[in-house]
Amino acid sequence: MTTNWPEALGIAAGLIVALEVLYLVFRKRVPGFRLRLLYHVWVINLVGLLVLGQLGEEYQRFPQVAAASAVLLSTLVLFALLDALILQRPWNSEAGPIVPKLARDVLRLVLLLAVGLYAATVILNQPIGALLVSSTVLSAVIGLALQDTLKNIFSGMALDLEKPFKPGDWLMIDSQTRARVIDMSWRSTHLRTQEGLDIYEPNANLSVSRVVNYGSGEQPIAVEIRVGLPYGVPPAEIKEALTEAANSAPGTVDRPPVRVMLESFDDHAITYFMRVWTRRVANLTRFRDGVNSRIWYQLKRRNIEIPFPIRTIHMHEAPDMEMHRRSKAERKATELFSQVDIFQGLGQEIVGLLAAAAQRRLFDGGEILVNEGDDGDSLFVIERGSVRVTKADREQDGKSVDLAVLEEGAFFGEMSLLTGEPRSATVLAGEHCGVLMLGKKALASTLEADPHIAEELSRALAFRRQDTSETLEDRRGRAAAEARIEDEQTFLRRIRTFFSLS
Repeated sequence: MTTNWPEALGIAAGLIVALEVLYLVFRKRVPGFRLRLLYHVWVINLVGLLVLGQLGEEYQRFPQVAAASAVLLSTLVLFALLDALILQRPWNSEAGPIVPKLARDVLRLVLLLAVGLYAATVILNQPIGALLVSSTVLSAVIGLALQDTLKNIFSGMALDLEKPFKPGDWLMIDSQTRARVIDMSWRSTHLRTQEGLDIYEPNANLSVSRVVNYGSGEQPIAVEIRVGLPYGVPPAEIKEALTEAANSAPGTVDRPPVRVMLESFDDHAITYFMRVWTRRVANLTRFRDGVNSRIWYQLKRRNIEIPFPIRTIHMHEAPDMEMHRRSKAERKATELFSQVDIFQGLGQEIVGLLAAAAQRRLFDGGEILVNEGDDGDSLFVIERGSVRVTKADREQDGKSVDLAVLEEGAFFGEMSLLTGEPRSATVLAGEHCGVLMLGKKALASTLEADPHIAEELSRALAFRRQDTSETLEDRRGRAAAEARIEDEQTFLRRIRTFFSLS
């Protein structure tokens, strides 16, 4: 029989081109398909078998070993396609693979062993008894040589069946290493720490270690915090302050709620136990920092001192240094209050009294100073840092819209201080903010001593409204003056009513 070489070579070229084009499609469209050199070897092997089948009978004696290898390579390629197209769940990568990587590796090995046994007995015509005896001896030799490796493999299989953790979970191993699970292989589990370090922990070590699973953040976990606070403050007030501070910390969830309990009476303080819930399992250290920072600011504003261990030692500065510090702070407060336009019509002495009566308040970054719509009776002057003013936009379903950023020397809340008007906007602190707060009670004593101050304040409010209101831009001459006088009388009446002045 004559060999048709052109036809055979044409078939070979066509198959190679078709299979290589298919390979390029798989590489581009199927991210999980990772075969490279093995795929090309399979193409050459498969094309050789098919081409020789088209030739004459003299070429039908293809080596049996090559046929067996073609069967094994085809098994690997087909399993790789099954893995990439189905088992890894490419249509929903966020949900993760249908079958874990370790289970897929075990399935691949079992399938290869089964196909290899078939190829050896059917294609290579080897007696099954000899294969079983030789495989038993080989298994014993491999088992002795690879004890540690096999221990890791079986430990990994046990962990995969039990599923104490999954990729994405954060683990604490033996109370030392805290890392996120990336993947699990035959020998080890791939972990990554918060510092970005990759750890490949042997599966045998994980199977005997004490592992704490924090989860992936889908479900909140509780963070325990203990704070020692003074005996002189009622527990109800302490619990209210700690609860408010924890709820305002970044990352705290509403459900389950924050729990604060009195734990013990110690020699230097009462210890309070807090349980705060969060989903920020990736960085619990930063979350603790946020909660502890808010606790400090909240206690500082409430004048609740955090006692030192064993005893509280009060260190007093030298009288001249203390007087100098206070004098400097008073001068700065007076200077800031002098820049408030509603106080510029008052005498310097009165402005100094108002500045001295103001209270200093410190706020952590992101804390709310005032909430839109809340009742208020105080004015704030920014002493350091900055604040952000926002307002709910009704046209955007109540979403907050930034109005302005106020720096040092700016003020807000004058209408609430003088008339009791609800807060017209929400004000949030910048990174670190200090303000001077002048309340109604401090201003009331000044107004009672000199009721004419109310007239000056109402006049200043009227001028301020005239300067800022868009509806007054077109008024001229007498109309503007009459409008200002009308506003002035209205503000004066509201101030006298709010402060109960005759």
